[in-house]
Amino acid sequence: MIHMAPDTKQHFACEYDRYGDSYTANTDVTQLKEVFSRISNENDEKMPLDMIADLEERYLWNSSPLCMFRQNTIYLDLYAVVNDPSTKTHGIMLSIRALELRFHGAKIVSQLKEGVSHVIMGEDHSHVKEMKALRRTFEKKFKILSELWVTDSIKEGKLQNENPYLI
Repeated sequence: MIHMAPDTKQHFACEYDRYGDSYTANTDVTQLKEVFSRISNENDEKMPLDMIADLEERYLWNSSPLCMFRQNTIYLDLYAVVNDPSTKTHGIMLSIRALELRFHGAKIVSQLKEGVSHVIMGEDHSHVKEMKALRRTFEKKFKILSELWVTDSIKEGKLQNENPYLI
């Protein structure tokens, strides 16, 4: 349609998605292929993680333990030099915590920058002073926690109070 009245536009919006696929009409393979040919990824914008988290919260998906860390952006002290991903230390338990966090919805980052909500540290606390100094430069402060916060939260199936785990 080149031009349509607002009522007609509203009717089509209720009957068809933005690619022309009907919500109610039966379809066959040929029609599906035609609809799929109209879909391109070029103009599609990725939905921001905070918007996804808000949708999950609205529709109660956040009650799933698999989404418990969804609102968190986490930096793990996996590196010999803070903020230098090329110095990643392999074979430490924090690598497993990173996988667990990601599995339970967290966004894991390799750079300690504005927007990080938590820093998780293992048994080695040699970077604490450097992390706290860096935190002072940020507008929004992150919490520095022991990796036990992650394991205990997963064990309990819900986020634990952060205060006992603060470093």
